[in-house]
Amino acid sequence: MESTAIKIFVFAFWANFASSTQQNDFVATVQQNYKPEIDDLLKEQIRRELTASYIYQAYASYFQRADVSLPGLQKFFADASLEERDHAQKLIDYVNKRGGHAQFDTLDLKMTCDVVWEASKRDGSGLYDGVEKRMCVCGFVATGQINYDCPTDRAEWKEGLMAFEDALVIERYVNAKLLELHAQADNASDPHLGHILEHDFLDEQVHAIYEVGQHVFTLRKFASGNGRNYKLGEYIFDEHLQKKSG
Repeated sequence: MESTAIKIFVFAFWANFASSTQQNDFVATVQQNYKPEIDDLLKEQIRRELTASYIYQAYASYFQRADVSLPGLQKFFADASLEERDHAQKLIDYVNKRGGHAQFDTLDLKMTCDVVWEASKRDGSGLYDGVEKRMCVCGFVATGQINYDCPTDRAEWKEGLMAFEDALVIERYVNAKLLELHAQADNASDPHLGHILEHDFLDEQVHAIYEVGQHVFTLRKFASGNGRNYKLGEYIFDEHLQKKSG
């Protein structure tokens, strides 16, 4: 009788185990203290990191154009693209280590340009007050192109400044979402995720915001006044980026 009861218990345990695994597509033998809502938030963050990588790759391509030819900026955004992709891969690895279920969807550059555009308008730092032209580069490189009321003559664009202002919006937006994810990890009593975010992501985001912010203010100095010396300043700045990354 006892043996039969044990067999029934074992059968019920494995039946429930299999049902749970099939229901949420998690790896139940690995999953522990890892909630479905956290898995969903991590998937959203993976998408953001891949999207940031996609934008930066597009910007790198833009600065490589023969009629733009700013190799320092091209290298900066190419490296930034690889870094964001690496962040996405770290999160994918983490989801799998926790027994979660990573899922992927299409990346839409047009939609991403709009998301960043809206994020820049909601940013409360005051950094973008008086900045009229944002996402011009993003709109130009997107399929079909998007008009954000940018000058039709690209010779009028302060391309380096525009791109770094966009990048600062992106870095601040990604950081804000990471902070929200960290708060949700605390609410879900998931200290391991909180630890990973603090040590592998948030520290890098703080550095990225500072570095890109420096570039924005440097280029804004060249653009101040009548902006007549902007193109020369941008050229010197590009030379500096080349040496820095060389």
